[in-house]
Amino acid sequence: MVEDDEQMLSSISAVLSTEVDVVECTSAEHALALLETREFHLVCSDLIMPGMRGDELLRKVSSMPVYTSCLLITGAEEYARSKEAAYHHVLLKPFHPDRLVAIVLQLTRLTEMKRSVHSMADSLTPTDPGGELVSCDWTEPAALPESSRAPRSTRFAACVPCGPAPLELQELQPASSVAPSPRARRRRAR
Repeated sequence: MVEDDEQMLSSISAVLSTEVDVVECTSAEHALALLETREFHLVCSDLIMPGMRGDELLRKVSSMPVYTSCLLITGAEEYARSKEAAYHHVLLKPFHPDRLVAIVLQLTRLTEMKRSVHSMADSLTPTDPGGELVSCDWTEPAALPESSRAPRSTRFAACVPCGPAPLELQELQPASSVAPSPRARRRRAR
């Protein structure tokens, strides 16, 4: 979690630490230094910070070799509607704490799945006996050259049409328009 406001940082960390391990950073530069030595599933960052802005930090995180999900937390509605925001998942302040936890858990699972898929794809090589590479580019089976088709009795091949991942968040709403989760309702009922 990258946030220059230490009170906000400790509040968000307290909410998230019930579900995930949280590493706190008060600057983008500190976060980048940590990312050079450790792998993280998710980087959550405030937008407006002294020095490097949160969107610039997340651009750098996105270009790193290990896949890491990025979540930008901001009160700047105009930023959330800009073209620049299309590169990140954005959560507008104010937000409900349960909404933040749900988004963080979803993005963490997304990271695990993407890393798993990349790991499996990297383990396949064209020279492995019986191995075929799986492509996310749609190709009509009739358009495949005969040499790339596997004999039915010895190997399997797949062309998988891919669209946006079902777990990817397309648009996040401010907390005022989001109903509390069943878990939050149970907590309040106690």
